[in-house]
Amino acid sequence: MPKYSRRSFVQLGAGLAGAAALGPISASAQGGPVKIRYATGGGVGPNEMETIIFLDYLKQNVLSHYGKDYTVDMTFTRGTPEAAALLAAGQADIATLSCSAFALTVTKNAVPGGLTIISDNYQDGQGDNASNSFFVLKDSPIKTVADLKGKKIGINAFGSAIDPPLRVMLKKNGLDPRRDVQIVEVAFPNMASAIREKRVDCGVLVIPFLAAEAPKGDLRVLFTARDAIGSSSVIFQVVTNSFLKANEKAVRAFLADYVQGLAWYYDPANRAKAIDQIADFTKSPKPVLESYFATSRDYYRDRGGCVPLASIQKPIDVMVVEGILAVKVDAAKYFNLGYLPNPCKA
Repeated sequence: MPKYSRRSFVQLGAGLAGAAALGPISASAQGGPVKIRYATGGGVGPNEMETIIFLDYLKQNVLSHYGKDYTVDMTFTRGTPEAAALLAAGQADIATLSCSAFALTVTKNAVPGGLTIISDNYQDGQGDNASNSFFVLKDSPIKTVADLKGKKIGINAFGSAIDPPLRVMLKKNGLDPRRDVQIVEVAFPNMASAIREKRVDCGVLVIPFLAAEAPKGDLRVLFTARDAIGSSSVIFQVVTNSFLKANEKAVRAFLADYVQGLAWYYDPANRAKAIDQIADFTKSPKPVLESYFATSRDYYRDRGGCVPLASIQKPIDVMVVEGILAVKVDAAKYFNLGYLPNPCKA
């Protein structure tokens, strides 16, 4: 297993404003591989590929640059708002952010020197691929989104990638997210049990929990993120500009290994070993992983790490229209995929 650190949870918003004053922290001493402090976006295992690309087996047998040009100190977070707060506090150099966490971070100028979007992580609702889905009990009287009035809805974290699609869908169906429903935070691993135990009336399931829980048959999809906003980028990787300026070679090496790791996991010749690695790390049953991982039942991931600018801009624009975000953000100003090993299509 890789070595992971844990840092205290910091709420987005006030946490961002306070953290920004702390300024950046030096990432690495001179002379050896650059240490990249990485903050995940709340997912574990194949939900977020960086969490499995940097497992020991791949570091030792697959990745070309790890240990030579850089190392990774990875912090698991509850969601992208916490990852954003760590960036703002100078406690992370590269992170996975959602469109909502990214937009709020840049509007607050929370990260000294700013951020650059450098690669994809995964996209929701592309073609036949998976979409984050909101479930109710199969026998629940909740048949439509409008029936959620007065009900309790579970998401992983306020301001996370899950939050805007929910609020947009509620507003599309005549509900005020602040007055007509109660939105509560429930960790992804606990969401299905929260629905079954009626601690929430509706809750979101993401990969890998979507693949594990939906086939049991006692839960029913009420709507998906694709229903709310169509296909879109959900999470992507960003780097602080201060770290990028000082460590461009390390960032390029990191992304080259990220793409190399993607290729390894998606190569059918490696599937048995890949499933073994993921199952050991996540403690997920192998049959569940086999049922979705790297298939059309999984999220869409560009094998080269590319992400269309429009797929990031779209959710941000939706947030502005729906009043979730007060100020329009032009993602193009923060977008540079030129550090990936291969050019992306325009």
